[in-house]
Amino acid sequence: MSSTVTIRQPALSEHDTSARLTSILDIDGTSSDMWYEVPKAYAHWFSTDRADGFVVGFVLQAMRLRKDIVTLAPMSSKLWHSLTQFFIPMMAKAFPHLHVIRIAPASLIEETTLATGVAGGFSGGIDSFAAILDHLVDEQSPTYRISHFLFHNVGSHGETNYQEARTLFHQRYDTLKEYPELVGIPFVPVDSNIHEIVPTEFVKTYITLNASVPLVLQNHFRRYFYASSYKNEDCGVNNTDIVGRFDPFAFHMLSTETLDCISTGGQLSRVEKTRLVADYGMSHRFLNVCVDPSAEGRNCSTCVKCCRTLLTLDVFGLAERYSQVFDLARFRQVRQRYIEDAVLQAANGGFEYEILELAREIGTEPWADHLRRRQARTETLQKITGRVAALCSRTARIIKKLARSASAALGSITRMLKIG
Repeated sequence: MSSTVTIRQPALSEHDTSARLTSILDIDGTSSDMWYEVPKAYAHWFSTDRADGFVVGFVLQAMRLRKDIVTLAPMSSKLWHSLTQFFIPMMAKAFPHLHVIRIAPASLIEETTLATGVAGGFSGGIDSFAAILDHLVDEQSPTYRISHFLFHNVGSHGETNYQEARTLFHQRYDTLKEYPELVGIPFVPVDSNIHEIVPTEFVKTYITLNASVPLVLQNHFRRYFYASSYKNEDCGVNNTDIVGRFDPFAFHMLSTETLDCISTGGQLSRVEKTRLVADYGMSHRFLNVCVDPSAEGRNCSTCVKCCRTLLTLDVFGLAERYSQVFDLARFRQVRQRYIEDAVLQAANGGFEYEILELAREIGTEPWADHLRRRQARTETLQKITGRVAALCSRTARIIKKLARSASAALGSITRMLKIG
């Protein structure tokens, strides 16, 4: 079994309605086509002169397999240095199942393309709409204002039955596409099999899988905004198995001389983003957060992400604004169970804990009162514990002082007896 995988020179092919960029992956004696596909009108966006997107899309899988990467196409010098010197060592230290590997490109290039586009992923979720508010609706700089939305199929729509996942990808795209039309932003679907070659858990690889999409489109994009999930205070490289907690400091490592990869949204918590998005009228018609495939691209109103979003809105008193996209009656049927099983048991640093803190601060229901009483008891216990600790410390100091005095007195008596 070889200790390397080889990524060959990308090649572009055009079909009746689509364009596909393909690179052959040679792994353990088998050759497989890795590809990205867009509508034919966007064929000129693909970068055929470099392997950047394919390397980034496969790097975490290669690290898991402990296989070095050899490319028969050039790579961005900036990207290669960031991957080998910073990203790979950092991820290997953070995740035990990942290993340090080497990347050997055919050559390194520092040339930029003439790209001018600014892309943002659009999934219809809270993070996505928060990024739109920051970098489209309220953006003051033309060179940072989102010009295109991308919608990826790189694993988020399913990890086992890829045909069903691709069907869901198209269903979700159809559900979302009206919003980009209304705001006048092209909405481009990007299909791929990069996550299918070596099956992987999307939640452990999505930072690189998502970044790989704009990296294969460097002929058109110079910036890509990636909507981060976690607030900066909850991110770090230690004591986590969640790759999303690396976004604020890892995503920019996937930039090139042409493409600036930017993580956005970490300046706010999920609760704060939800409150912000709730004042954006368009979100009332197009918010889409569901993870249940059976909902066929709509909000099921009962999965964990639907419940998380609706309960946050409920605590703010704003859930009714979203009656067009959620079945609020269905949510009411599972609401209490979600509170008891997820929110009241939440650990610090998670999304449900943010809801717990919000309810404790402004909630008016009995469970919010319970949280406040629980916090009051905890604070009282902490005060008592602190006072007991302080008393013990003072007592220890007194005993130590008395012991020194007794020792000194005993020494004096001993000396007096010897003299006598």
